[in-house]
Parts: sequence; C-alpha cells; structure tokens
Amino acid sequence: MKSLPCPPKQPLERGAQRRGQILAAFIIVSFIAAGCSDGRKSGQAEPVLVEIKRAEAVASQDEILATGSFRREKEVDLSFRIGGVLREINYREGQLIEKGSVVASIDPTQVEAQIVQAQAQAMQASAGIGQAVEQARAATSSIASARAGQAQAEANAGRAAAALAQARADLANAQRDYERDAALAQKGYVSEARLDTRKTRMDVAEASLRSAEAGLNAARQAALAANAGINQAEAGAGAAQAGVQAASGRARAAQAVVAAAAFDRRWARLISPIRGIVLTRSAEPGEIAAPGQSILVVADEESPLILRTPVSDKDVARIQVGDGADVYVSAIGRNLKGVVTRVAQRADPRTGAFDIDIAVDNAGEIKTGFFADARIRSKTASSQQARTNEVLVPTEALIGVNGNKATLFVLNSDQKTVRLATVDFIRLQGNQALVRGIPIGTGVVTSGGAYVANKALVKVVEARP
Repeated sequence: MKSLPCPPKQPLERGAQRRGQILAAFIIVSFIAAGCSDGRKSGQAEPVLVEIKRAEAVASQDEILATGSFRREKEVDLSFRIGGVLREINYREGQLIEKGSVVASIDPTQVEAQIVQAQAQAMQASAGIGQAVEQARAATSSIASARAGQAQAEANAGRAAAALAQARADLANAQRDYERDAALAQKGYVSEARLDTRKTRMDVAEASLRSAEAGLNAARQAALAANAGINQAEAGAGAAQAGVQAASGRARAAQAVVAAAAFDRRWARLISPIRGIVLTRSAEPGEIAAPGQSILVVADEESPLILRTPVSDKDVARIQVGDGADVYVSAIGRNLKGVVTRVAQRADPRTGAFDIDIAVDNAGEIKTGFFADARIRSKTASSQQARTNEVLVPTEALIGVNGNKATLFVLNSDQKTVRLATVDFIRLQGNQALVRGIPIGTGVVTSGGAYVANKALVKVVEARP
C-alpha cells in the first residue's frame, strides 16, 4: 500500500500560538498517524484533536453590583406620646435594652398639675348637675300648679256660662210677663203698680244678664291665662332639663380631661417594647421633647440581619424579590450566599436611590454596621438575555469577520463532529466577542480549527476555565 505523504507544517491560529506549541504538536502527530500508518484502510479519516470552550452568558448584563451595610430587619424609633421636659434617658448608643425596661421619662410636674386642674373642673361640673336638677324639679312643680290653675279657670268658665244661660232665661221670662201685663193695663185689667213691678223685674234680669256675660268673659280670660302659665312652666321645665344635660356634658368633659391627664401621667415613662441594641440617641435630659420625636433608635435583636444596599433606578427595574446574590463581607473575609427579600417601591427622597434588602446565610459572625459588596443575579436580565440569545465566545474561536457576520467552528450535538457556523457579530468585549446565533453552552473550537473542515470528525479537549 502506498503511504500518504506527511502533511506540511501550517501556522497555528492566534489562539493556539498563545496557548503554546504542545497542542499543535499533538495535532501534527495525529495527522502523521492518519497518513503514515500502514494499519489503516485508505480513505478512512482519523479524528482531529481540537480544543473547545463553551459559549457563555453575558454576565455583565445580568449582575448588578451594589455596596451596603448590615442592619436588623426591624428597627424601632422610641418616642413619647406626649410632650414635655426630658428628666432622664437611661441608655446610650451600643447598649442592650431588655424588653419592658424604662428607657426615658418626662418631668411629671406639668402632668400632675393638669390632673389637679382637671379634677377641680370635674367637681365643679358635678355641682352644676345638682343645681340643674333642682331647677328642673322646681319647673316641674310650676307645671303642676299651672295645670291646677287651668282646671280651676275652666271650672269657673263653666259656671259663668251656666249663670249666663240662666240670666238669659230670666230676662226672657221677665220680658214676656211685662209685655203681657202692659197689654192688659191698656184695657184696665192690670194696675199701674203691678206693671211697675214687672218693669223692675225685667230691668233686674237685664242687669243680671250683663253681669253673667262679664263673668263668663273674665272666666275665659282666666282660662287663657292658665294655659299661658302652663306653656311658660313647660318652657321652664325644658330649659331646666337642657341645663341638666349641659351640666352632665360638662361633667363628662371634665372626667375625660381627668382621664386624659391620667393617660399622660402613664405615658410620661417610655417603655421599650423590644429587646435590642441602641443604634442612635437623639436627645438629652433637660431638652423639650415633642410628641412623636425620636429619642432612641433600637435594633430588634430578635429580627434577622439583612444587607441594605441602595441601587439606581436603572438597576432597580431589573431586580425582583427572590433574585440570588453573592455577598462579600470584608470584615470577616468571607463570601456568603443571599437572596433579595425586599425591593423599595419608591426612592429615598434624600439620595434618589432605591433600597434593596438581601438576607444572607450563616450571618452569625456579622454585626450591625458591617459593610459588604453584593453581586445580585437578576432573573429579569437573565430572561432578557435568553430571549436575545447573545453569548460571549473567545476571540480565537473566530475564523473570520465580515461586517456584522462572523464564522467559527461549533461542536455538533453528537460531540464527535464540528460544523462551520455563521453568527451575528455584535462587538468585541475584552478578549471575548459578543455574538448572536448560537445557544449558551455551545462548544466552539478555539484551537485546531486550521486542521478541520465542515462536518469533520474531531476528538475534543475541554479548555480550562
């Protein structure tokens, strides 16, 4: 069998030259073995030894770098509900406060004076209730008297009406008798003396009628006056009842003032609701504290430590709760794993940055205030990266670049052959090229590409990272 000529030596591409001559020697030896061996059948190709690297995700697009400090997840501002002069503050920064401890107190002198004044007002209001009740009772008695007078006036009016009716009847009888006797007197049957008697009787009846009419009018006026008296008495009773209600309202208000003053006395002492370390002390004894003014800021020792780091508005749009993070704590010289637990929904008005909270594993050695650097792995950016299919490959993998296109050998799925692929060339990025058109993790030939062709059989050596 005629032996194949040995292949001429060819220059290695730039990547192979940088990696040295050893791999090239292996490639040449493999060709010599393929051509010079007398144990092979003619036309059967031997696999070519090639070095590959995997296409990488664009890490710079899905990692956000941030620096922050550790703090407790729960920090409490301790403040008074009332204002006053601070008498004492029992803790300073760095000290441990036990739950239920008296942190500070306000001078109670003013509060005690308010209580005394409120109690005096309450007693005065209670006395006012008694006076108003007596007035209401007197008004009720006046109503009863007025109603009795009304009944008497109505009875008198009834009797006057009866007397008037009787007077009218008497007058009618007297007039009838006089008229009959006057007719008989003209005929001489009745004497003048009897006629005079009839006339006198008629005059008396007329006078009695006028008297009865006057009596009825007087009785009716008395009844009207009695009704007016009732109305006046009822109005007085209503005013008296209103006075009772007003006095009761003043008493309740005074009692409320007493209760409020007692409340203020109770809150003149500031009690810690948690066990924690004092982070900030912002007041001193003798100063006037306003209601709600922060006296101490206390970190709750029972809440977890978190890394709080500010990020820009551009970065916060790429971060979600649940994103992973690599956290380096310089104080202990360790890298820790973390996860984003909170993303601020608005910027800090002082800095314009958005706060991100990261919970870390094994935080036992960390203390509040330690600084740390975080690399946040954004799932949002990773998904965008997957959609755009942009990857990084070594520059030595590129065979040629023509405008926005580049060619390179990629490893097929059988892991035994390569093919020549054309990809979109975006830009150089250090010693790597940013391309589009192959998936992340695809093997690309970085050394030995000069000795292979499309669909060539290869023996793969994975390059070290």
